[in-house]
Amino acid sequence: MKNKYKFTILLGLVMSMFTWGEAFAFVPQMSVLSGKTVSVIAEGTRVKEGDVLVLVDSLVGPVPAARATVDGVVIEVTVGNGQIIDQNDQVAVISE
Repeated sequence: MKNKYKFTILLGLVMSMFTWGEAFAFVPQMSVLSGKTVSVIAEGTRVKEGDVLVLVDSLVGPVPAARATVDGVVIEVTVGNGQIIDQNDQVAVISE
């Protein structure tokens, strides 16, 4: 009987490790446009999929260069206001 309980506890611990790993996924957010940033989201901001993370200047005014691809919290911003970014540059990291 004791071995059965040990196995059950061990299996539970192993399964919980997979659950915790998925719960704290870090998702890099990439720019889809190039340009000079005019607005950048702050670290610690809770976002939903589709929220604007970075705006760049264009001929018609500010346009979104990056939007959140997942719901979560912005844990890192890798660009600043006034910085030149290129398409596919990482601009932020979101923790799901």
